[in-house]
Amino acid sequence: MNTPSRALIWAVYRTSPFWTYVGQHLGYDEVTVLTARRGDGDRWLTDDFYAAYRQFRATGATASALLTEAEITDVIARCRVLRWKPRAQATAMALAMAEAAEKVLVDVRPEVLIGFPIDSYVSDVLSRRARVHGVPHFEMTASPLPGMTMLIHRGRLITRRTPPTRDQIEAGVRDIADPSFTPAYVQGQAPFTRGRFLRTLGYFRLRALVFRIMGFLARDPLNQHYLDAQPDLGHKARWRDMRIVDMVQADWESLLAAFPKERRVLFGLQLFPEAAIDYWLDNLALLQHEDMLVEIARRLTGAGYQIVVKDHPLQFGFRQAELLERLKAFPNVVVVPYDVSGNALLARCGLSVTATGTLGLQAGLLGNISITGEAYYASDEDFVILREWDDLDRVVELIEQRGPFNLHDRQARIIETLLRGSFPADILSFRGFDAGNPNPAAAELGRELGRHIATVGPRGEYWHREHLPPGGGRGPGSPLNWVPLA
Repeated sequence: MNTPSRALIWAVYRTSPFWTYVGQHLGYDEVTVLTARRGDGDRWLTDDFYAAYRQFRATGATASALLTEAEITDVIARCRVLRWKPRAQATAMALAMAEAAEKVLVDVRPEVLIGFPIDSYVSDVLSRRARVHGVPHFEMTASPLPGMTMLIHRGRLITRRTPPTRDQIEAGVRDIADPSFTPAYVQGQAPFTRGRFLRTLGYFRLRALVFRIMGFLARDPLNQHYLDAQPDLGHKARWRDMRIVDMVQADWESLLAAFPKERRVLFGLQLFPEAAIDYWLDNLALLQHEDMLVEIARRLTGAGYQIVVKDHPLQFGFRQAELLERLKAFPNVVVVPYDVSGNALLARCGLSVTATGTLGLQAGLLGNISITGEAYYASDEDFVILREWDDLDRVVELIEQRGPFNLHDRQARIIETLLRGSFPADILSFRGFDAGNPNPAAAELGRELGRHIATVGPRGEYWHREHLPPGGGRGPGSPLNWVPLA
């Protein structure tokens, strides 16, 4: 008798109706939607988490049979909430989540784990335990290619073996290399003023208070969603950060004119904290993202380069001013206004620095020298990839080693890789999803997702087994160092 095919879906806050509907169209015999809120989805981690948490807090445990001390250190360092909590509390939370995740995995016995990209210790620990059980994790996100969706795992693009056709590659080059290209998830922005900064910060301070009360009333004060909103986390903006409005330079164009394009370096700042940085970069040292940017700026300005700082528009009202102050302490650093587009700056700068952001991809496609971390689009042939902190000492050397290349060939290589990992579906169908009147695009997404996983999953090419062997991480607690159950 054939074993039923089972899928476990991890649904973050307020997405379980969407995932339930998608799951109905995946083509699996059994689909379980898992959440972190009581009464939400088919199962929730909450009660098992708190039972284990109380036990680990009482005993002061520093490790368990499910997570080693090194793994706990790695989990805490990557989570934007746990890294600001006392070590004993953060350890107990990580250990408790491992116990709760383990119980679900043993009970459900899924073939695959599906969800949006890892963005907290909750999904990180669930993913780690799934891999130990031989359950591959497929993280669904928007593809840079228009109208397409892709699957990744910890920043690595999950690709098909079959290459796209030459016509498909050429069409992709035309779409994404267009100077007017903007990712589908980037929206228009309101004016960037002091008033808007204060309104944004004030709204989220009030929201944090409401969430604290909600957590208390729900008997769920340690819920990641509620904790993530609290202003006591060390990365949160403060009232005094409103001075960031005055740090942009209105005369930025004349300042750029003092340097040739090939000496201008675009620092396209990402959201911070950014899950793509926390969970895509294997080396924990590089998670100190702001320190990394400052060290790169120190070396590049010392070598005669100009740094052009472009903050992410969605970061307005959330960025602490210290990063810009540290960067502006170096000579030849220009902070451009928020309403200047990234595309305009990519056209004016010959180099780009970003850890994992889409600007790094766009820079590479335009022929610029693109310095990135371990992002899904980056290859050593077409990008300067920083994998270790020591690479920062060599960044000028790595730049100057780049030789001539054929731009069209580079674009074709990048697009081919993206096409191998993308499939036609509207991931944005989750926005405003109404279970009473479901978006038909969500059903089609489910069908296409199911077909794609059938190709790259355990019953097909099994990408995880081929590309993520046990023991592949750089540090003792790396999630890539998983060891399968005996």
